[in-house]
Amino acid sequence: MGEKEINVFFLSVILTVLLLVMAVYFIIISIRRRNILYKREREANAILHKQELLETRQEVQQKLMQNIGSELHDTIGQKLTLAYLQMENTLLSDDPEDIKKRIAAQNVLIQESLNELRSISKMLTTQNFADFNFVHYLEKEMARIHESGLCQTVFTSSADSFDFLNEHINLSLVRICQEFIQNSLKHSGGTVLEIHITLTATALNISCADNGKGINRDQVAAYRIGGGSGLKSIERRIQSIGASFRWECSKGTQLYISLPLNKIPHHEA
Repeated sequence: MGEKEINVFFLSVILTVLLLVMAVYFIIISIRRRNILYKREREANAILHKQELLETRQEVQQKLMQNIGSELHDTIGQKLTLAYLQMENTLLSDDPEDIKKRIAAQNVLIQESLNELRSISKMLTTQNFADFNFVHYLEKEMARIHESGLCQTVFTSSADSFDFLNEHINLSLVRICQEFIQNSLKHSGGTVLEIHITLTATALNISCADNGKGINRDQVAAYRIGGGSGLKSIERRIQSIGASFRWECSKGTQLYISLPLNKIPHHEA
């Protein structure tokens, strides 16, 4: 092999090594860029998740304050007003037996008001969203609607709580059911509202139903709550927690939600 051939050989080797080095360099740069993009995407998703969680918290808190204001005005306020009027009438009575009966009735009203105030106070002082229980919240909400006379309500749950649900899912389920309830009360014209929660070996299932006039899926935009929420918002929230849903409009409106247990973070079957 002559000197020229040797030079060509070494030049080829050098060029091959350079090409390999450059290829490895570009591969490393590409991997680093992908890792950076992936990290940024994860950070962006984490920020978005926190924002959605904060918004859901605020919405639940706002609804909670509205309910408390309603209870203070419509129940406790009325009972205390009635107790005050009875007390005024008691002062005009000269019959000792009649006075005793009136005072006993006033004591009942005052005791009921105190019990409801304790319940509200406990709700406010123990409101820890990290331990939020959507079952207890919905049970109380349905009872409040029933007592208000807006419509009859039926609520059932296969358990008092589902500890494997995280805060995001708990709050999202509350908002989904709240929005169904509000749409039903405002637009369905129904007299009965039902929510049933069941747990199977594979999924957490929730059914919401009323006996109203049903909904026209072509007129979704007409069914909205303040702030632009409505049926589309319900569907978006359901999808955000990895659940599936189905609407039915036979003898009212029915919403069936199924949350697979294997899509719940940290859940162990």
